Amino acid sequence: MATPGVLQGETDLILSSPLIELRKGENGKSRGLSIEKKIELLESLTGKVTNRRSRRWLNDRLLMELVPRLNAEEVRGLFAPPPWGDDVPPSAFCMTNVGEWDKFRTIDMDKEANIIGALNNSSMKKKFHADADKAAFLSAWRRVDCRTREALRRSFLSDLIASYEDCIRTFIQERGHGDVLALQVQDPFHRLLLHGVCEFYNVVSVTVAQSKGAESLKVTRIKKKKTGVVDAFTNSAFKGNPAAVCLLEEERDEKWMQAVAAEFNISETCYLTRITNSTSPNTRFRLRWFTPVAEVNLCGHATLASAHTLFTTGLVNSSIIEFDTLSGILTAKKVPDVCPTNVSEVQNGGVSDRFLIELNFPTVPVTDFNSAEASLISKALNDAPLIDVKRTTTADDIFVVLQSGKSVIEMEPRFDDILKCPGRGLIVSGAAPSDSEFDFISRFFCPKYGINEDPVCGSAHCALAPYWSQQLGKLDFVAHAASPRGGIVKIHLDEQNHRVLLRGKAVTVMEGSVLV
Repeated sequence: MATPGVLQGETDLILSSPLIELRKGENGKSRGLSIEKKIELLESLTGKVTNRRSRRWLNDRLLMELVPRLNAEEVRGLFAPPPWGDDVPPSAFCMTNVGEWDKFRTIDMDKEANIIGALNNSSMKKKFHADADKAAFLSAWRRVDCRTREALRRSFLSDLIASYEDCIRTFIQERGHGDVLALQVQDPFHRLLLHGVCEFYNVVSVTVAQSKGAESLKVTRIKKKKTGVVDAFTNSAFKGNPAAVCLLEEERDEKWMQAVAAEFNISETCYLTRITNSTSPNTRFRLRWFTPVAEVNLCGHATLASAHTLFTTGLVNSSIIEFDTLSGILTAKKVPDVCPTNVSEVQNGGVSDRFLIELNFPTVPVTDFNSAEASLISKALNDAPLIDVKRTTTADDIFVVLQSGKSVIEMEPRFDDILKCPGRGLIVSGAAPSDSEFDFISRFFCPKYGINEDPVCGSAHCALAPYWSQQLGKLDFVAHAASPRGGIVKIHLDEQNHRVLLRGKAVTVMEGSVLV
């Protein structure tokens, strides 16, 4: 998010001059230079602005510099009601002064659009007829971005914009996801147009200054927005639990994130946004997790996948990452792998990373379960005998213990009956055989969230670890997730601080770009 200090200098500069009129003693040429300098300053702020509302605020300021360059017809097109091209007088908004513009730009358009949508769908909407002008005004403003591009495409430097588009399209089609396109565009207004084209094609553009002898050149670096699918809690591809990891330049709205998660249609899709104004000594990212149907408060395997992506792509230079999540600050760090990967595993598709990733998660307490509903649970688990039934206090999962780990592996769930059970999902576990390399075996079912069986549920182990610690009298475990894909979770329970340390590996199996 842009800090007050970053924005104040820009505010002083913009508000020190009127929108269109020349200052006394200033001719068109000198004013043009002033505009170029203001555009250059605005452009320099883009790397510091990550919050969507602050980015919109900045875009408003950039648009203010565009307005004097457009003729009356183009300005009328920007703010006229639909359909495009209506022959109407220029609106009061497009002729407003800076103070009125500044007041209007503080509106949160996403919030206002939701309110308008609710009013339009409400049987009470006639009571809100006074909001009709406001609704039309906001609807028009939401079209400004695409209309501005269209106006520029048709009437202002169309050849230059077309050349930028050809260059960007070629880059997208022919270059890899790790490649960077560097363009030297020295005119600040032309760079502003280049940034607009990059935004339109959903690629990241950042302008930096480079020295060439005594001369300082501006270079705009362009790269694709990245996403990848990572298999977590495994050292082999197509095992463990897959998560889609999306690296964002700025936060997106929940509707978009949920739609992308539904498109991936795997157990979790997560979104990472770098936090630039953190006071922590460690690199910090905002992290959110979505199943195909809903956002969740805690997810272990997608956090592991996120940390793996950041560590292996060189996006962080330290061994510790902090994630700001709905469950508070969670940390991930590299730890040595004391058990080297077996050579045969490497030959069969395994990945021999020389480190594990350790996640520091909160413990999840369990409480007593209403025994009257135990029959529903047993039926959902194909009439399996239940040894113990609890309920987690955070996600409201039903915590079930069967006779043995073998029973957990062989049990065939009835998903239609699981949907009828109370709570969010079912955590099912049992003690591993005495001759096994594992301490306990588990599975997790959550069809209510679009996941019949989660291949390896890391967050479930935040409840499993304290329970099995009491049963087995130990603090360190190796747990087996017995889904068809399977996975291994190494665990240490920190009883004093009520934390669970989850260790595992991950493998990147796909890389690509989200194009919308």
